[in-house]
Amino acid sequence: MTHHLASGTLPWTKSCFVCGQDNPRGLRLKSRVENGKVMLDYTPRESDLGWKSFVHGGLAATLLDEVMTWTAIIATRNPCVAAEITVRFKRPIAVGRPIRAEAQPVEVKSRMVLASSTLTDDQGRVVASATGKYMPMNKEDISLCSGDFITDAKTIGLDRLMDAQLLRSSGSTPT
Repeated sequence: MTHHLASGTLPWTKSCFVCGQDNPRGLRLKSRVENGKVMLDYTPRESDLGWKSFVHGGLAATLLDEVMTWTAIIATRNPCVAAEITVRFKRPIAVGRPIRAEAQPVEVKSRMVLASSTLTDDQGRVVASATGKYMPMNKEDISLCSGDFITDAKTIGLDRLMDAQLLRSSGSTPT
């Protein structure tokens, strides 16, 4: 469970490959909290292929990492980065068929969050799963990315997701 957070859309960034609105090569996806889990939906494109008819496994790993990162952020109330990710691929992912990534924390400590995630196809079958260890960023690293977050009136505010004092000390304004 993600710390009793109400359902809603999570902030996104300007630069991230997955959620960055200004990244010309990015996916521009928005994660959300729903039923106590972080999730996002995506329909793979032809440009996501690895082999001729299968989506590249790196894309699956990227989507799983995105939802686990947000899970860790919510659990620690601090921006986090991946320290280790283990992905298990179970079925091929087809182009043009919707997939959903979901994540939740497994264990939360002050300096490490263990998260788990699944990627399911439009028939509810698990196509990939992952576990990851995520570390909270230090103040210096937060200051490098703090101005990158974007929210709007429909987004869960940064002040509900992260420690407001930490964001202020790093130069970001919580909304």
